[in-house]
Amino acid sequence: MNPYTLSRATLEQGVDEVRRQAGLEIVVFEARGPEDFDATLAAMARDRLDGVLILADATFYLHRMRLGEWCATQRLPSIWGGSGYLEGGGLASFQGDFGELFRRSATQVDKILRGTPPGEIPWEQSTKFELVLNLKAARALGLKVPQSVLVSADEVIE
Repeated sequence: MNPYTLSRATLEQGVDEVRRQAGLEIVVFEARGPEDFDATLAAMARDRLDGVLILADATFYLHRMRLGEWCATQRLPSIWGGSGYLEGGGLASFQGDFGELFRRSATQVDKILRGTPPGEIPWEQSTKFELVLNLKAARALGLKVPQSVLVSADEVIE
């Protein structure tokens, strides 16, 4: 995670919920930018992870090829915050539908321009999420994606 984008406290709340529900051991690694990548990736390699979740972040997006190649070299399945990240070899993306988010944002901007104070506009969360699978990455990792997952994907990259 990039602590400039998301506070650790905010992330930890969500992580604690996943730990309880899924019974997974989750380790959070931070990288503010490319200057932190070498140390962070070395720490991740030492921990012998079973998989990686890379949160959506502009800095990570700019360096998606490097990060994706590292995941592939380490033979780590990786889930990313947006399908554009999969160019670097990521396995899957599960993220809110950006097109839908932008359309909803336009509606909120319209309300503000028509005089509604921003504080009076209800907060909205994504209700539509996109699952994108990269079968090339799955094959490179020696993974067989179950048919039930394939048919539920919004997009499959061959």
